[in-house]
Amino acid sequence: MRRIVFIFTLLICFANEIVAQQYVSTEPSLKNVVIEEFTGKSCSACPHSHKTINELMRSYPGRVFAIYIHPDGIASYPNFETDDGQTIYNAMSGSGLPNGLVNRCTCNYSTLLTAEHVYQHTNEEALCNIGGIVVVDEASRTATINVEVYYTGDTDVDANYLTVTMLQDSIWGAQYNGETNMEQYLDGLYCHMQILRDVITPTWGDEISPTTKGTLITKTYKYTIPEIIGDPNGVEVNINHLEFIAFVTNQKNEYKSYPILNVCRLPLLIKSQETVFPHFEMVTEKHPELCSNYRTFIINMMNRGIDELTSIKMLMEIDNGDTFEYEWKGKMASYDIERIEFDMEVPIGTHEINFKIIEANGIAFNYSKTLSITRDEWHTIFVEHENDEIVFELMQDKFGSETTWQIVDDNDFVVASGGPYDYFFGQPEATELHEIPLKLPLNQCLRFTISDSAENGICCDFGEGYYKIIDGHGNVVIDGDGEFGSKASYIFTLEVGNDVNEIEEETFRAYPNPARNIVKLSATNYHLSAVRIYNCLGMMVEEISLGTQHASSASTDVIDIDVSDYKSGIYFINIFDNNGNVATKKISVINN
Repeated sequence: MRRIVFIFTLLICFANEIVAQQYVSTEPSLKNVVIEEFTGKSCSACPHSHKTINELMRSYPGRVFAIYIHPDGIASYPNFETDDGQTIYNAMSGSGLPNGLVNRCTCNYSTLLTAEHVYQHTNEEALCNIGGIVVVDEASRTATINVEVYYTGDTDVDANYLTVTMLQDSIWGAQYNGETNMEQYLDGLYCHMQILRDVITPTWGDEISPTTKGTLITKTYKYTIPEIIGDPNGVEVNINHLEFIAFVTNQKNEYKSYPILNVCRLPLLIKSQETVFPHFEMVTEKHPELCSNYRTFIINMMNRGIDELTSIKMLMEIDNGDTFEYEWKGKMASYDIERIEFDMEVPIGTHEINFKIIEANGIAFNYSKTLSITRDEWHTIFVEHENDEIVFELMQDKFGSETTWQIVDDNDFVVASGGPYDYFFGQPEATELHEIPLKLPLNQCLRFTISDSAENGICCDFGEGYYKIIDGHGNVVIDGDGEFGSKASYIFTLEVGNDVNEIEEETFRAYPNPARNIVKLSATNYHLSAVRIYNCLGMMVEEISLGTQHASSASTDVIDIDVSDYKSGIYFINIFDNNGNVATKKISVINN
């Protein structure tokens, strides 16, 4: 069985020797983003906008947040109107719904431009970092909100403004055209998320100063969470579905505060009476290194219990298969947070990784959090010399004006692009071949994307198009047909090297691929002696020993492998010959 290696690095969130902060980082960082969306239950276009923002939050986990403000004046249940929301809408809104702002920049965004604005802000350096915690006493519904702001740079004003908002998720109710966002729609009801319920500070923020590099500002707010917000047809405030968003704005006039310098979600702790209670406050994946077998995970571990934590035993499980154990030892006071960061090998594909706490302070414990992770396969493209070019070959269809493509490097910088191409007027179908030489950076993780604005690819009724990327040895490495819908994407690296794939292809083969029922293995000028087959988790599912008696006099040795009982998925076949050589082939098995 292949071993999956963990590299654990224990990082403490605090730096008490430098400053007295508990929660906020003192390291320079890029800006996070908050999208304040003015929306409404009677707005037909709003669910599609919600869907777009959901996709943005998934693309920037832990860095992009949404606040939905309902000013539409419809007081039927659920009534989301608030005085703070109406004040913000009156000062900041454009015309019609949906609309809103990204980090309260000076103009309202268009739904089509939201992604562009988010990308722009997330690549800007932040002048301050924000951290903190919200501790809620469930019995009294009292929230103690601790917020810290640390300035990593100087602002251009003497005072900034700290705003803390309370949002609520999972409120089911009416929404016009809700079925256009199916992830929040079920049986005629819409699941409203990130709804503004209250602003804890003054609407336009609590003044903070000084705003110079190296300054730490701490604020504590006491807030009693109402049972219901809204009149008439108010909505019950469920403590378990709350989140608190804090942000700092640069300046304020008599109408509003703007722009937002940085934003964060404050961890929410519902106060426990348990003596031992470790808790995964957050389990996230760092920005993935796409051309790697490893992913870096971060666990923010919180002590929600009364006693000090001195040991925690954890178990990580991939798709309910292989498990890996790690034990933390140290000292974690009640309500303290520690950060654990580790690298973990993840198989190709989409996997559910279950992070479990099985023991704390020597006592059996049962708590888990699951994270869904996708690791894409990448290609290695070889050139013979450092300055050699590869070739992108594109056969467009009639509507070349709809086709574009680009290649970006691991810093999201566009290193090559093309299109749109010609539109062949008056012809029912047409094609044209484009052969484009490309000089690309070596040893970087590159992403190629081809897009069609009409979302119907480059094929079918308008001409049979295709695209290929050909390496420096003349081999087609990426080969796609025209039926890709809106877009297709591939990850690859460009390296100087020999054409090793061609040699192996001639010597060892596994076919058909994908396979149903039978896979044929062949070796040219070698005799097969053994076969080992592994699933995508590295678990050996079958070993076949052929022995010397199998050796034939033919130049090509062929055997059949029965895979009819295999589950559909990716498998790796290690092929051994009688001289000790080994080759690895990847196949896809498709069984009903």
